Amino acid sequence: MIKQKKILSYLLSAGLLTAGTAGALSAQSNSDRSPYSRFGYGTLGMRQTATTRALGGIGAGLRDGLVVNPANPASYTAVDSMTFIMDLAVSLRGSHLAEGGNRDSRVLGNLDYATILFPVSHHIAVSAGITPFSTVGYRFGSLEKLQGDSQNNYQRTYLGQGGFSDLYLGVAGRIGGFSLGVNGSYVFGYTTQERQVYIGSDGASNPFYRTQLQLKGFKADIGAQYQLDLDKKKGRSLVVGATFAPEIKLRSTLIDQHFLSAENSRQLVPESSDTISSRSLHHVPMSYSVGATYRHSESLLVGAGFTYMQWAKATGLAQDGAAPRDHYRVGLGAEWIPDPRGRGLFSRSRYRFGLSGANSYMLVPTSSGEQKGYNELTASVGIGMPLIDRRSLVNITVDYKYLTPQATGMVREHSLGLTVGILFNENWFRKARIN
Repeated sequence: MIKQKKILSYLLSAGLLTAGTAGALSAQSNSDRSPYSRFGYGTLGMRQTATTRALGGIGAGLRDGLVVNPANPASYTAVDSMTFIMDLAVSLRGSHLAEGGNRDSRVLGNLDYATILFPVSHHIAVSAGITPFSTVGYRFGSLEKLQGDSQNNYQRTYLGQGGFSDLYLGVAGRIGGFSLGVNGSYVFGYTTQERQVYIGSDGASNPFYRTQLQLKGFKADIGAQYQLDLDKKKGRSLVVGATFAPEIKLRSTLIDQHFLSAENSRQLVPESSDTISSRSLHHVPMSYSVGATYRHSESLLVGAGFTYMQWAKATGLAQDGAAPRDHYRVGLGAEWIPDPRGRGLFSRSRYRFGLSGANSYMLVPTSSGEQKGYNELTASVGIGMPLIDRRSLVNITVDYKYLTPQATGMVREHSLGLTVGILFNENWFRKARIN
């Protein structure tokens, strides 16, 4: 009865945590400021936490009792049967954009994610939380000559913000060295994109366009892991893992609005409005991932992972001259603990390193009329420092990301991100001893 009450309290905590975080995420601006987020659903989140981000984004084969890893629900059974884990983080990112001789730099931050993980029995564990599915954030413009008028210019401005969140509940079970898990998720949110043309000449009417995309729907993914103990005495083990998510349709509402504003006036006069609702135009693509990690005693972990997402079938994203394409991502990661049982803070800390590479899932229009994408290269370092209770951790990750375009004249993007997460590890299931 006591354990059932604990489980109910965990589920209540999960509901309050995720509901509160969902409201905070929807109320705040996101931390993305990339012009490439104008296309598709924006910059993908990939269900990364502070720990997995420091490890190059590996998730399929990662199995650790002190890591909440929603990228593979099978990993939940690694949690100790006596603990309750809560992991939440904030992020800060500075980006530097370059296009020809133009430069722009910005720094933004936001609440990143919130997750919990707890055991139901020795062989079953449950996790819940909210992570970003994708984010949109950009602001840019251009100054161009009026056609047939060499004396006057007009200005185009583009602005976008918003994002979609992934609210999930997962359960996993273990038999021997084999674990199987499933996540059920609710994807929701909206993005707003605005375009304005400012002519500024006498009698001119300046057009203003606003597009809002709302998405909501359920999706599911399954994961499996197998842990092979190579040498129990020396703590050597190998974990292989895989995940699969089928293609899922989302309900969408697209609202297109057209306004006009007179010269030197901020008042917008509605011209037209069109709303399109669909149950099949937008979807989450089929995806899978595979990975493996090798652990040597308690001091060293190395791993690799590969992810594929079938975005080429997302024809609803083929707008404004852009087109979707299949997405590939590969990551490498390592973690080193100098002395897991040491007394010093830094000897017990977890030092993490990661590298990853990916292609863009969208091809964007270029000035030459072609459709080109970019490649994304990321290097990361991190540290997990134990708190005074020696169970909880402060996870700090710094990652450098470089977007290299596949055509000259496209925007080059450098960004430096900081993620600070706190992982609380409470021994809620331990029975108090009475002398």
